[in-house]
Amino acid sequence: MHTGNLVMPSVIIPAHDEEAMIERVIEAVLAEGVDDLECVVVANACSDRTADLARRFEPDVRVLETETPGKCNALNLGEAHLTRFPRIFLDGDIVLHQGALSALIEASGPRRPIVSPMPVFVLNGATRAIRLFFRAQRFNGYFGGEAPNGSGTFVLSEEGRSRWGAFPEIIADDGFVQGHFRPEERSVVREAKADVAQPRTVASLLEVRARVRRGHAELAARHPELMRNHVARGGSMIRALLPRPLEWPGMLVYGYVRIAERWLSRRQLERDAGLEWGRDESSRSTDQP
Repeated sequence: MHTGNLVMPSVIIPAHDEEAMIERVIEAVLAEGVDDLECVVVANACSDRTADLARRFEPDVRVLETETPGKCNALNLGEAHLTRFPRIFLDGDIVLHQGALSALIEASGPRRPIVSPMPVFVLNGATRAIRLFFRAQRFNGYFGGEAPNGSGTFVLSEEGRSRWGAFPEIIADDGFVQGHFRPEERSVVREAKADVAQPRTVASLLEVRARVRRGHAELAARHPELMRNHVARGGSMIRALLPRPLEWPGMLVYGYVRIAERWLSRRQLERDAGLEWGRDESSRSTDQP
């Protein structure tokens, strides 16, 4: 499959201990046969076979390794080896659906400096509470409403990427990116979809959500000028759920998780939790579809 436009896109995939998923992630990228595609995988501080598995796709994929942990360091290292746009930033556990890559490349341009696919939340093996949480989350406009949007994927035009220099070492890299674009500039390519595996238990979800909350607090403290482009949607979500009694069990679980994540994140901040806190291992398995 070809994009049909005279573009020369690039893909960067930061990956930390993603041996369970990295082959599927790369296969989905290469399956479309996009012309003139640069693709770099950055295996950062890996203790597993991530880099070795990624090298099976050479020379179509360039594999870099670094002992320095942190996603933002991996992004900076990978971008130093890329020259082309639009540029796709793809987490090492996100599997694009067939046709998604081409659709994202086609959509990227001057009027759409940042685009993302629609996230498809994979809930294989998840508890009932987790399923209720994500049932309620459908009413949160952030997910699927604009880019970035929880899909683990965003695409930047050359102009869009020029709005900042190197990525700072920060937890909320997606939030940092989002802050450089007005809400009307951030759009979703609805025909493009990406599988996003989710935690299977509430305990795992809370660790992930607490890390997100810590990242948001760090971003607000270090880059307050970016927060004007972050829009809170809690009130609109509640208004959408209240008239729907069938959604109330999910709303209760959602509310519990949001309260608990706030408490947990405060405890972790008091303990000076580092970047390693909050990684979910339950979703990283070979039994995902």
